[in-house]
Amino acid sequence: MESQAHNTVGASPCEAELQELMEQIDIMVSNKKLDWERKMRALETRLDLRDQELANAQTCLDQKGQEVGLLRQKLDSLEKCNLAMTQNYEGQLQTLKAQFSKLTNSFEKLRLHQTKQNKFRGKELPHPKEETPFELSNLNQKLEEFRAKSREWDKQEILYQTHLVSLDAQQKILSEKCNQFQKQAQSYQTQLNGKKQCSEEDSSSEIPRLICEPDSSCETCERDEFIIEKLKSAVSEIALSRNKLQDENQKLLQELKMYQRQCQAMEAGLSEVKSELQSRDNLLRMIEMERLQLHRELLKIGECQNAQENKKRLESSYSPSIKEPERKRKELFSVTSDQPNHEKELNKR
Repeated sequence: MESQAHNTVGASPCEAELQELMEQIDIMVSNKKLDWERKMRALETRLDLRDQELANAQTCLDQKGQEVGLLRQKLDSLEKCNLAMTQNYEGQLQTLKAQFSKLTNSFEKLRLHQTKQNKFRGKELPHPKEETPFELSNLNQKLEEFRAKSREWDKQEILYQTHLVSLDAQQKILSEKCNQFQKQAQSYQTQLNGKKQCSEEDSSSEIPRLICEPDSSCETCERDEFIIEKLKSAVSEIALSRNKLQDENQKLLQELKMYQRQCQAMEAGLSEVKSELQSRDNLLRMIEMERLQLHRELLKIGECQNAQENKKRLESSYSPSIKEPERKRKELFSVTSDQPNHEKELNKR
């Protein structure tokens, strides 16, 4: 009995210690479990945030791709418009050159014809001769002005052609930059997909480990921090790439605006050239009208000269026939006046 009492007395403190130790172990396990659950929730929220940031970056990349497509369409439309404008301008210039050559040929023919007529006429008509050289000098002056304007227009044509060549070069540079931008966007897309897969694999591999190894809390915390650092670096890289894409997009937009301003300036220059061409056509019409008027005046002068010559010839041919009847009339008058005197003398006898 004494030995049993002694055993019960010795066992009761051990059981109390064991029970106290078990309670402490339960408290530690519950604390670790709570800490682990809190870390798991924080990790899940971070992963959700990273997924959201990756989705936002993906949408930004899609928008940039659409903007690149719109820029490419605008560049193609501008290139087509420039080609059409240059072809139209060259066609108008060729027709204008042909008209100018025809006008110069007709003017040279008219001047040669006028010089020949002046040689044949001599000095009989001084006033028309004084008027026609004045008209010819005016026409020569207008023709010289027209030639000077045509030389200026040729210079402007050369300048416009060089400007078009420079614009074509700028267009090629812009298209190359667009291609580079698309390649960079594709590479960023592949990087995003790879990083997303890596993050998903890391998260899927880390979560079961945390579930299977609740006791190794320090290692899981380090791994979680490593994953978080990885995700932070990936997000920072995505942010940098997004900033680069935004900078490239801003540069492209600025270059496109500059190109649009250059196209507007070129359109204004072409409108000025069109107005000059219109004025040139009006000048050609005026010169043609003056040439026709001069030709009519020359025909009138020739007709007047022919009429005066015919009149002189008729006067010279009719003058002897008019003088002879007058002489006969005078003789008859003298005979009739002498006849009464003769009768008086006969009566006296």
